[in-house]
Amino acid sequence: MKEIIGRGTECEGLYYVDEVVQKGHAMLAHGTVTRQLWLWHKRLGHPSFGYLKILFPSLFISNTEPIKCETCIRAKNHRVTFSLNNNRVNSAFSLVHSDVWGPAPNFHNNQFQYFVLFVDDFSSMIWVYFLKQKSEVPDKFYAFYQMIHTQFGKKIQVLRSNNGGEFVNKSMQEFFRENGLIHQTSCPNTPQQNGVVERKNRKLLEMTRAMIFDAQVPTRFWRYLGLSSEQVTLQNP
Repeated sequence: MKEIIGRGTECEGLYYVDEVVQKGHAMLAHGTVTRQLWLWHKRLGHPSFGYLKILFPSLFISNTEPIKCETCIRAKNHRVTFSLNNNRVNSAFSLVHSDVWGPAPNFHNNQFQYFVLFVDDFSSMIWVYFLKQKSEVPDKFYAFYQMIHTQFGKKIQVLRSNNGGEFVNKSMQEFFRENGLIHQTSCPNTPQQNGVVERKNRKLLEMTRAMIFDAQVPTRFWRYLGLSSEQVTLQNP
């Protein structure tokens, strides 16, 4: 009918919706209960429907049919799981888990190819810093350490990571010694010993892959899907 249903801005081949007219808004945000349920499932990065049932119980009152998401199957398929460990510290920032992911595939120089996670064992809060090179990890950790000290009046006591060179180096060891930190490293080929941050890492990648598959956008947009700045703080559900 050649009616305008919305306006958007093109950026690097991806269209961002700036305005949706009333009729289009009704088509996107309303409709059947099943349509609303799927809309929230996609917006929140494809969480489990059990979790959605807690958030939106009204959407499940009249919806008794089993729901299957092919995108979730593709994005969350794994070979093995780590054994559970319910031991937690008794105060915030007594123990911080850290890990680096990357490089992201099909990326060029001067682009963010890695990210480093810092997870507080007590609260399960997650801090994400994007990196162009792994060599930036010490600077990001120093900034994170100072931010925790200034904003929360706390000092990190133990940092747990793998044996990667970004954590095991002269600069980091000197910083640990000067500030009284204990650096715990996992045994070679035993990621289970750093399982807390490995699981958080996997969760972020699942959400990103699900959004990329569902939106059908190039993988170079991975940093913009739910993680839209150089530093991101996430609360564990």
